[in-house]
Amino acid sequence: MSADEQMTAALSRLTANEKECLRRRLLPQTAKEMALDLGISPHAVEKRLKMARTKLGVSSSLAAARLLAAADRYQPLVPEPSDLSQAVVGADGGTAAAPFSQRRPRLSLRKGLTMIALLCLAALVAQDVPAAAGTAAAPTTDHLGDMATRKVGMDEAAAFIRPGFLDKDKDRSGFLDARELSALEPRNSDRDPSLPAAPPPGAPDPAAAAKWMGKMDTNRDNKVSEQEYVSYMMPWILWQGVPADWHAAP
Repeated sequence: MSADEQMTAALSRLTANEKECLRRRLLPQTAKEMALDLGISPHAVEKRLKMARTKLGVSSSLAAARLLAAADRYQPLVPEPSDLSQAVVGADGGTAAAPFSQRRPRLSLRKGLTMIALLCLAALVAQDVPAAAGTAAAPTTDHLGDMATRKVGMDEAAAFIRPGFLDKDKDRSGFLDARELSALEPRNSDRDPSLPAAPPPGAPDPAAAAKWMGKMDTNRDNKVSEQEYVSYMMPWILWQGVPADWHAAP
């Protein structure tokens, strides 16, 4: 089974409720906000997101949501039916309005496709993508939009991403530490405007280190593994593609 077939199979194993929570993650909504809309507990939302991550083999709910959004981009954006009834009976015997997903009117195919495209674009723009240093195995990824690209499956995408991690792991520890992560943030006009001004060249950049650690360190051990790095980059590469003439080393 090819990587694309594996991903299709993994996506097909997602339940309607798991898909709905992933789509809401791109809005973006927190687990508490989803719980309020769906009439369930935040714990139930977290359980659905965890199951979705496990099925798709990614470490973050945002990465899983982006994979689903990419797969959905040719389908109308109609939330899956909830497993709750049309009316929820309250503790006082009264009924509450149906969950958000059941009250939302169905969208036309054209409007649905437009909304999917906008959501995916917004999600990708919101995700900072570190500039990968060029290597023989993988050219830079920061200017992929300026060259001809081709779509790849997860295995080939991972092969394209890994050399960037190895290049950034200067001490060959197998992890990116705070110092190495701070190097991902430009110190010129491309710097994130929400960060403090860049320190002088060669000086530590704690704000940049904290930013990238917060984005990539999903298990909160204060270092970023190759798997965490690949998982962070994967949705963008699957969406954008790789240079048309690039091929993984044998």
